[in-house]
Amino acid sequence: MKGGPVYTVIFMLVISAVFTLVLSLANAYYLPQIEENELLDDRRAVLYVFELDAEGGPEEVLELFENAVVSEMLADMEIYAHLDEDEQVLAYAVPFTGAGLWGTMRGYLGITPELDRITGLVFTEHNETPGLGARIDEREYLEQFRGLEITGELAYGPAGDDRLDAITGATSTSKAVLRILNNLIDRKIAELEVVLDD
Repeated sequence: MKGGPVYTVIFMLVISAVFTLVLSLANAYYLPQIEENELLDDRRAVLYVFELDAEGGPEEVLELFENAVVSEMLADMEIYAHLDEDEQVLAYAVPFTGAGLWGTMRGYLGITPELDRITGLVFTEHNETPGLGARIDEREYLEQFRGLEITGELAYGPAGDDRLDAITGATSTSKAVLRILNNLIDRKIAELEVVLDD
C-alpha cells in the first residue's frame, strides 16, 4: 500500500484546500457581477408591479427605474413610488416577506396611491416546489391580482368573488400567498395609510 493512511489524509487535505481556494477566488471575482444581477432583478420586479416594461437590456431597465421610481421611507419601511412627469405618485411598491411551504417568500405588492387597488404582485425569492408551488411566478397566476380591489380579506374561489384562482396541486403554497398578502394589507398597508393621511 503506497503511502498508507497518512498519505491519503494529507492528499485529501491538500486537494480540499486547493478547491476551497479556487472557489473563494471565483466567488470574489464574480461577486460584483452577482450583486449587479441581483439589483437588476430587483429593479425589474419593482417595474413589473408598476406595469412598466422591464424586458429591455440592463441599461434600459436601470434608466427606466431611475427616471420613474423613487425610494421613500414611510412607516419605518422602505417602499418605492412610481412617479409621473409631474412628480405625482401613480403607485407604491411595498416589499413583503413571509413563510411559504418550504421557506421564505419575498417580493413586492404594488398598490394605488389611494391604497385601495393592487397594481401588481411579484415574487423575488421563494423555495416552492418546481412545477407546483413555483408556479406562483407564472404570469397567469400573477396577472389575476392586477386591478384587484382591496376590500376585506383576499380569498380564492367563490369567497374571492371567483376572481382569484389557486394553483392546483399547490394548496399550501396558494394559502401561504394569501396569508402573506392579507397580513401585508392588514398591517403594513394600514400603517402606510396612517402615514399618508398625516
